[in-house]
Amino acid sequence: MSEDANKHEKDEELEALLKKLVPAPLQFDLLTELHRDYERIADEETPVSDRIPWLRLIPLTLVSAIAMAGFGYVQFGERFAGTASPAEETVAVAAPVTVPAREGGTQFVPVSAQGYLLNTSSGGVIQTDEGPRQRLNLEFEDAYHWHDPASGTNIRLFQPRSEEVIVPLQTD
Repeated sequence: MSEDANKHEKDEELEALLKKLVPAPLQFDLLTELHRDYERIADEETPVSDRIPWLRLIPLTLVSAIAMAGFGYVQFGERFAGTASPAEETVAVAAPVTVPAREGGTQFVPVSAQGYLLNTSSGGVIQTDEGPRQRLNLEFEDAYHWHDPASGTNIRLFQPRSEEVIVPLQTD
């Protein structure tokens, strides 16, 4: 128990000594001088050549932006000028192919006709007077599109179609 009492007395003495301590006032002049020295050394360590590319980058960016705007105007200036709308161009292209109006009064304009190859298969080898031939079966789907500009009606027709092609084979 004497050890506990002894420790307790030492703790009280230490606390009394700590309470007597007074913080020293800050020396702002010294801190300011250290900060100035730090900035001066940091400025001396950064080479001047690191700053030059950034100074060149701004005018280079401006010149590039102006060049891109000029190129865009040359390429797409007609679209921005409003000379013709895309709808007018479509009608102008399709107008010469129009079918005369029938008794209903509607006039459909053909827009497109496309064929899609869906499937191919071999029909086997056949013998002809000219020699052996390969028979190929082709399956297509044709798509037709008409448009009525007056009513805005679109008609699309899909029609399946199959063909047989005979290809000559080489013989030795």
